[in-house]
Amino acid sequence: MKNNIVFDKSKIVYTFLNFNKKYNVELTYEFINEYQLQNTSIKISSKSSNAISSIDLRKLNIYSLNKKAQKEISNLSDVDGSYFTKKTGNNKFNKINLNKFVKTIKTRNTQNRNELLCQYAYVYDFYIKSNYNNYSLFLAKKLNYSENYIKNLTKELFEKNYLLKNTKGVPGGIFSKKTLKYFNSL
Repeated sequence: MKNNIVFDKSKIVYTFLNFNKKYNVELTYEFINEYQLQNTSIKISSKSSNAISSIDLRKLNIYSLNKKAQKEISNLSDVDGSYFTKKTGNNKFNKINLNKFVKTIKTRNTQNRNELLCQYAYVYDFYIKSNYNNYSLFLAKKLNYSENYIKNLTKELFEKNYLLKNTKGVPGGIFSKKTLKYFNSL
């Protein structure tokens, strides 16, 4: 795991060596806030001196590579937190107790709507990065709510600016200032 991850100042570079037995793929990540990483660069190089074919490039599923790399980076921060903090200077990444948020939402034990939406924003963002195709159905089962309620709650996250859309058509978002303020108060 550590072999594929290189820290370069404020950037994290994840490398897939010998991908499809033809290419090396480098994904570069930067922190957009203390709690989230964003892919900022993709570099594809041929392993041999052969030309890179557009047909082979279509076979590269950047979406799944991105998910796998982010999961590995998160795993590294969980397994060796002191090393990760030393290399990145970020001691808040992956430090929020997700299970506590899930339990609080599931038992409907939040103090107010702001707390519910901030906690749901974190849970939503975490599980969007996992490999779930129908995330609203998955979250409905995980949080013990109806799928329609989860869809409406997700819509409310963006309408009330708890999450900001970073890319049109891509699930997930960036935590807003009010969501970050709640996380920092924990």
